[in-house]
Amino acid sequence: MRTANIGHRRRWIALVNLRLASAILRGATALYGRGAIPGRIMRAALSTARFFELAGGWLALGRRPKAGREVTGREKINGDVD
Repeated sequence: MRTANIGHRRRWIALVNLRLASAILRGATALYGRGAIPGRIMRAALSTARFFELAGGWLALGRRPKAGREVTGREKINGDVD
């Protein structure tokens, strides 16, 4: 499989995830506004939408940067890690 093909599929799946999150938010907000679903279901819908947003963002933009700085091999050997 070619790299360009993988990139295209990855972007397409990211877009699907973001659109799914948007649909979940719109639907849950409308139902909650009419009083058709209780608050706990709304919170579950928000959590699900957040998951799809994070997955879409991760696919579109790549991995999250590591927190803090990386420790070099020399610092590990010398014990200079703070």
